[in-house]
Amino acid sequence: MPDPYPAAKFLHVFAVILMVGATFINGVIHGQAKGSTPVEASALLKVVLLINRLIMGPSLLLIPLSGYWLMRITNYGLAEGWLSISLVLSLLLLLAYAIRLRLERRLHSIATRSMALQNSVLPAEYNRSFLKAAAIGLGALMMSLAALFLMIFKPF
Repeated sequence: MPDPYPAAKFLHVFAVILMVGATFINGVIHGQAKGSTPVEASALLKVVLLINRLIMGPSLLLIPLSGYWLMRITNYGLAEGWLSISLVLSLLLLLAYAIRLRLERRLHSIATRSMALQNSVLPAEYNRSFLKAAAIGLGALMMSLAALFLMIFKPF
């Protein structure tokens, strides 16, 4: 019977890479959208929502599932400090994803509404929502990198 460890490790690392990559790409797209017209911002935010649905969401589900699989294979338990912290970070990332998804839908709605009104610039409401989404995105990126560090180095 083949060893399941390499498959579990691959899935786990792949999911983390997808999630960090999607977070970074979303940040770049948001930066472009912020300085764009409502028409361009609406189209860019549609891409962000698509990335969230096709890459970010599935990777955030795969991380704890593959992590649990790895725990079972390697006989690690939650008594391991780095693993407990990783679990908390995963749960916080899911929460950040849910909050940010709501904000990103709001940003898309604001841009689409501005486009329908044929505004040439995004309203102040967009900038306020953007700052909230950016703060959550930066926090999520930091949590992702911390979880990646813990996964690689298992410091305690």
